[in-house]
Amino acid sequence: MNRTTALAFLAFLSATSAFATVELYCEDPDGSGAVVGVGLGTVPGLAVVSATIHAGGKHWSLTEVDGAIPIIVAQGADVDMRTVIDFADPEYSRIVASVRLITAVEGDESVTVGTLTIPEIGVFPLVCEGP
Repeated sequence: MNRTTALAFLAFLSATSAFATVELYCEDPDGSGAVVGVGLGTVPGLAVVSATIHAGGKHWSLTEVDGAIPIIVAQGADVDMRTVIDFADPEYSRIVASVRLITAVEGDESVTVGTLTIPEIGVFPLVCEGP
């Protein structure tokens, strides 16, 4: 019984660390209503576990949400304080949205800014809060 309990506890610990996430929230400072929210897994590299995008009167999401257009992560990288994420339609036939971010750090302060590009809708500046 003790061995089973120990194995179950170890399985629980390894599973809970996989679900740990941090949130990145970005919006257009010009007031256009463009917003990007991304949940990132706390693992080495870039692990996008959730995402929602609002722009041009439309809403996209990685998860099924009423009224949201479904998207998937086509590619992403986080290297040298630069984050690049491309979202595609579920068939991988076209890029739906591209997020490009750069982070500057000085001491305890950091600032993350970038752009959201959505083909046939527009390009939006972003100011972000989060990790």
